[in-house]
Amino acid sequence: MKKSILLLLVIGALSTKSMAQCDKKTLYTSTKQEWLNSKDEVQKSDSDKITVEVSKGNIVFNHNDDPNDEMKGDITASDCNWAEAYKNGKTTMQAKLTEGRGDVHEANVTIEGKDGKMFIILELKDHPDMKIKAYIDKYEEKS
Repeated sequence: MKKSILLLLVIGALSTKSMAQCDKKTLYTSTKQEWLNSKDEVQKSDSDKITVEVSKGNIVFNHNDDPNDEMKGDITASDCNWAEAYKNGKTTMQAKLTEGRGDVHEANVTIEGKDGKMFIILELKDHPDMKIKAYIDKYEEKS
């Protein structure tokens, strides 16, 4: 009986720790991106700086620290499931993103970690033949 209670406490503590990532404002930085087609085949690669800031209700993509080159908007739905925070798991989001020149896109955003390596995939619903996969170099929790 004691072992069962201890096991439940350990599982609960680990779940709380990994879910804590989901409610944090986090800035992800990437310096390597791949542009994929609908079959997930690489069409081109870039080495620009991309930052993605995610908070509980919105998301901002920025290219090369240029305030005129960002896409941002509200997160309309999300699902967060991490076994180990920032290492193994996945967050999926649906968002309504607006580009600097006013174009609006419905988007799917996936943040995924596998064996400690993280990436973000951006899929714009009005461009089903294109996905952008950004490999995360670092992340920082913001207050």
